[in-house]
Amino acid sequence: MNKTINEMEKNPKFYRFLEPVDESMDFRDATYFLRNDGTMVFSEGYYHQFEKPREERSILSHIVFVPWNYESPGPDYSRKDIFGQLYENITKEIMNNQPLDKFYPLQLERYKEVDPTQKDVVRPIYGRYKSLVPVTDLIGSFPTRHSLKAIMEKSDEEESADNIRIVTEHTAELLNIEVDQIGISGSLSLGTYASPHDVDYVIYATAKEVKRMVKFMQHLTDTEDKRKVFEFGKYWPIRFWDWAGEHKFMICPFFSYIDPEEAPLRNFDCEDLGPAELSGQVIDDTHNAFNPTVLIVGEPRLDGKDNPDITRLILYHGGERGDWREGNRFKAAGNHVRIKTYRLVDGKREPKEEFEALLVNNLDQVERISSS
Repeated sequence: MNKTINEMEKNPKFYRFLEPVDESMDFRDATYFLRNDGTMVFSEGYYHQFEKPREERSILSHIVFVPWNYESPGPDYSRKDIFGQLYENITKEIMNNQPLDKFYPLQLERYKEVDPTQKDVVRPIYGRYKSLVPVTDLIGSFPTRHSLKAIMEKSDEEESADNIRIVTEHTAELLNIEVDQIGISGSLSLGTYASPHDVDYVIYATAKEVKRMVKFMQHLTDTEDKRKVFEFGKYWPIRFWDWAGEHKFMICPFFSYIDPEEAPLRNFDCEDLGPAELSGQVIDDTHNAFNPTVLIVGEPRLDGKDNPDITRLILYHGGERGDWREGNRFKAAGNHVRIKTYRLVDGKREPKEEFEALLVNNLDQVERISSS
């Protein structure tokens, strides 16, 4: 067993938060996993090769936390104490100092530094800037609803846990949902909730419910300046500020399908047809707030020519969740792709749908031309 993991096991909080990874686990978006080398990886999306044998599967993810390197330490602001062990958030320095379109490419280079096996990974176009971590390397997970429950169970004993409870109940009331529909991600899901600046909630609902909540959050931040969040060089229309007494928290919502089969890209193949530019209008934003973001588009023009075969704009990253609205006109640079989706029946793939799209795998590649 890795030395860092051995030391974390001695921390009384460790097994309050960690859940084993077993054969039945469904790998969802926005969840942290502990790898056998002591690193913490963060899952992206809903497709993680589950039609393959376990020993051949990889999880599409970001490598976020790595054990602290005392010989070549990162900046102080990247340091995090996780279950009594020092870690570096290797994405922080990049996000604090680089333009949006450099975030993911530079993060990939860091992944290759901390995990040299990533240099030889063949990545699909939608995972161009992600890590692909073998499922057999994962020894534990931090399920979001499990982690929030572990925090709130301490609300009678710890002020910080009680603040999380208060803000969680505020959020549930504000969004007109039940508290048990909410989980927690980010570093708080790893037990580091003593003095949080932001709270990464994961809200479980149907796509229809999420669309209602997103419209409400967009209206909230449109009309209340004190709620608006600006971070990493952009405005986040579905992030908002909330308070527990005198304590101010940035609420950063992720959304998770109650039924993962509702995800448009739950199980799919992707054929890359080459670089392209697309302009058009968003005509259905139902899946706007999920990762990946899948928008139905009208009036599509591919490389300056009408192309009615293009029906979707896919943003295969989490950086623009909730940014788009029906009526928005846009132009985007990415890759023209043909998507084939499947349903899994008795462990076998059965064809479901086929469509063409423009797929974007990096930030700052889509420009809003007008709101209507």
